[in-house]
Amino acid sequence: MLKQSYIIEPEKKIPVIEADVFVAGAGTAGCIAAIAAARQGAKVVLVEKMPVPGGTYTNGGIGANSFYAMSTDPATAKRTVGGIPYELNQRLLEAGGGTGYIPTPEDHHHSPFRFVADHEVYKGVVSEMLMEAGVTVYLQTMFCGVLMEGDVITGALMENKDGRSAVAARQYIDASGDGDIAKFAGAEQVPLWQDYHKVCGGPTGLVFGMAGVDTERMVAENPMGAVRLSHAETGVPGVTAEQYAFTHAKDPERYKAVADLDMRLFTSMSSIHKGEMTYINNSKGVDCDASRADELSRAEMEMRIKIMRFANALKECVPGFEDAYLSWASTQLGIRATKATVCDKTLTQEEISAAARFEDEIGLYGFHDLFQKAHPECEIAAPGFYGFPYRMLLAKGCANLFMAGRCVTTDLKAHMSTRNVPGCQVMGQGAGVAAALCVQKGCASRELPYDELRRALLKQDVILD
Repeated sequence: MLKQSYIIEPEKKIPVIEADVFVAGAGTAGCIAAIAAARQGAKVVLVEKMPVPGGTYTNGGIGANSFYAMSTDPATAKRTVGGIPYELNQRLLEAGGGTGYIPTPEDHHHSPFRFVADHEVYKGVVSEMLMEAGVTVYLQTMFCGVLMEGDVITGALMENKDGRSAVAARQYIDASGDGDIAKFAGAEQVPLWQDYHKVCGGPTGLVFGMAGVDTERMVAENPMGAVRLSHAETGVPGVTAEQYAFTHAKDPERYKAVADLDMRLFTSMSSIHKGEMTYINNSKGVDCDASRADELSRAEMEMRIKIMRFANALKECVPGFEDAYLSWASTQLGIRATKATVCDKTLTQEEISAAARFEDEIGLYGFHDLFQKAHPECEIAAPGFYGFPYRMLLAKGCANLFMAGRCVTTDLKAHMSTRNVPGCQVMGQGAGVAAALCVQKGCASRELPYDELRRALLKQDVILD
């Protein structure tokens, strides 16, 4: 490690941008939060470190499976996610960049339906929605600090090619994933990443795709390793949605090149373009605290090497991949967990399993990434969904800071439900509407009457019953 020393930065004036709501992170939660707040009448500034909005959906290549309650019967499954996230999916369909809601295999533990999107089309659609809403977006911009008066945030600092500036807002939404605003504001945070290998492949992963794959041969000549889980027409001419399961564990000698890498291949691969695996998830990533710059940088490079070797191993030993090549890889590391911010309410696994409902709900959700035979305790009881309470968005110790996304839930097993894309989107819409209402009423986050929040959420087509 390089030796660290310190300097005193000379005092200087920096420009200040006035806004109603400031959002850190244009990911799955942040984009929805910004659109929701702007549609509610707020002047919104959204800051994102990457050159495109979308977060794990665009930069990470992750799909959105869980818009419906956990159920094995697609015919009776209840859709639990509406509002802006559902609208976004509909617009993806109209743009030819989504599969629609495809029934999953009967034994699939995630959801009765899956929705796979073309991540390149997603970039354009979500950008269009942000611009239509009038959100001021700063891409390739780092949020880097806050100004405080007691427990009230008075300004957010950011840096980009124009230098350093500040945004003076009345309400702040932390959708950074790592809880960056909360950290600088002095809110309590709990590390989650160290124990994540106990419930998942680890705290990080990296999604990639390969083109030139003979999918028919892959299934036909890999009876011990590959199986087609589902196939469906999408409504887009020439585009089908297919899902495959692959494992090297049943025939380790044949797939020795893959097994020797000690890399966990996710149980499913998705394809929405002929001859291309658009989604291959190496879920066994690098154990690290990805909220630290040095750790994140190391993990990013190690994972690039891993997927290069992974792609070569598939070509070497898996029939159907002989002529395949690495067609794309996520532009940033997939991060499942770093630190969670302590909020007024911690949603527990017991509450999720019991399909708990709350008096201050901002949305519903019905998905658990951990539910399978090894974790029957993670099944969600009938009717297969639970509520997100407003209190889980309120960072303790801060009067005007909302949390949204994977940085809210401190219960490890519960986090395996709440961190997924549609759940983060639901939190984002709840935080965005609430922040805008607080500005309009001139009140702190904990003073907002819930009945007014509920009415505003329903007007934005959020499902609450």
